[in-house]
Amino acid sequence: MKEKIKLIEEKIKNYLNKLDEEKIESFFDRYKKDKTFPFIKYYNKTVLDEGRIDFGEFKYWWGLQGLPERVYGYFDENYDRIIEEIKRERNIEKFFNKYCKAGNKITNSKRNEVVFCSKLFHTILPCEYPPVDRRILEEFELSSAIGNVLIVKKAYENSIKDRGNKNKLDIIRKVLSKDKFSEFRVDKLSDMRILDMFYWYRE
Repeated sequence: MKEKIKLIEEKIKNYLNKLDEEKIESFFDRYKKDKTFPFIKYYNKTVLDEGRIDFGEFKYWWGLQGLPERVYGYFDENYDRIIEEIKRERNIEKFFNKYCKAGNKITNSKRNEVVFCSKLFHTILPCEYPPVDRRILEEFELSSAIGNVLIVKKAYENSIKDRGNKNKLDIIRKVLSKDKFSEFRVDKLSDMRILDMFYWYRE
């Protein structure tokens, strides 16, 4: 596990080291023109403004193909209790085993809903959990398993603490503070989210 975390940290550092202010600005200029950009409004509503989640919308905007209604319907029906549980326990592995693991007795999920679980935890705890999806897992040569979400989480945490990376993150925040990028609302974005945007959308 430690070796995998270290390898991801090295990948992140190498990628950030290649960035300068001009490249960062160009990246977000392209992002704004991409067909996925409208997602930012949904992200701001549910993550930054902590708006109530409709899980049918959540499925659509986060691209959770194949998530059955019987599963996300349970989260709609038990919304307040589930959100309170996430905030109280802050334990994605325990939550996954209880609600999102294939064969669990509560939601009767037929498959492991790793990505759904990860994105839900990021939505509620954006400074603590990255929204790890299959693209990110593939980038780091990891399988879709909740343990690997925790590996990415730890690698992100360590990368954010790294002094050199912190300087790059400061430059990214400086770029995003420009008026033309106001939709991103950088003053409220977590470092987890900033790293995720680069790895999810990068060419």
